[in-house]
Amino acid sequence: MLSTGTRLVASVAPRAAAEIAGLYSEALSLGADIVELRLDAMGRLDGAAISEALRSPGISCDRLLLTYRSPEEGGLGPLPLHDPAVAALVGDLWRGCSGSLVDLEVEALSRSERLRELAREAVNHSVISKHYNNSTPTIDAAKRDYARMSSAGHYVKMVFRASSPLDNLLPIALQRASGRGRLIAFCSGHAGLLSRVMSAVLGAPLAYVSLPGRPLAEGQMGPAEFAALVDGVSSALAMGRAEQRPSPLKLISMDREEDRRGDKNDKHHPFQGRGRPTPWAGAEGLQTGPCQSAQ
Repeated sequence: MLSTGTRLVASVAPRAAAEIAGLYSEALSLGADIVELRLDAMGRLDGAAISEALRSPGISCDRLLLTYRSPEEGGLGPLPLHDPAVAALVGDLWRGCSGSLVDLEVEALSRSERLRELAREAVNHSVISKHYNNSTPTIDAAKRDYARMSSAGHYVKMVFRASSPLDNLLPIALQRASGRGRLIAFCSGHAGLLSRVMSAVLGAPLAYVSLPGRPLAEGQMGPAEFAALVDGVSSALAMGRAEQRPSPLKLISMDREEDRRGDKNDKHHPFQGRGRPTPWAGAEGLQTGPCQSAQ
């Protein structure tokens, strides 16, 4: 888990069920908190073989995210998530792997009652997703989409396409407006790196990374380098906020200066010549070392 509280999700693409256990172990060894199993990468969707692989020793369902990405949303397989056979497979795998997360595309939910039923069952374990590959919405339209998606599941994942660095401003603004805990918003593409990092800095619950050298989307990084970037940016922002706050001694100095100006400007002040009492009376005796905690 990152210092921001964000959990790292490493996306892996097994070509067959026999590869699942090895990829799972590799992802966790590199620092991932959760492993996203991209079912759409598999050449043949053999439900029995996949279920058996998920029961392998060492695999914990509560560290799995089951995802079948539709082709129109950037998936690797030929069929959409709302295809009856695919929807049935995803539902069966999730029910057989208690505690796992499941990715459900909001557009697929509108086309499949089977998926809507799964969304109701997995309401506390779902990632409701949408990939804007062909168009970029306005911030108001994106907020409306977020409201609609958040009513369908636990987490909301909104991915926009970045063709320039300025495109990162939309997910960053959306992430700030939504607060911490539910939204994962960023841009894909190499130009979207900034929003991937800022999503985690601003409190997204999940951040997507890849195995080193094996990204499943442009802009994905390995767990270690992504964590280093997020921690570095978070630390720099925290230092900047701390430098903007005046120290207690500076506040005392400012208060005294205001008192002196007030005494000079008000010749009839009742405390003229005797010193005005302030909340900092007696501060002359304060030490400049570390403050003592209240007892």
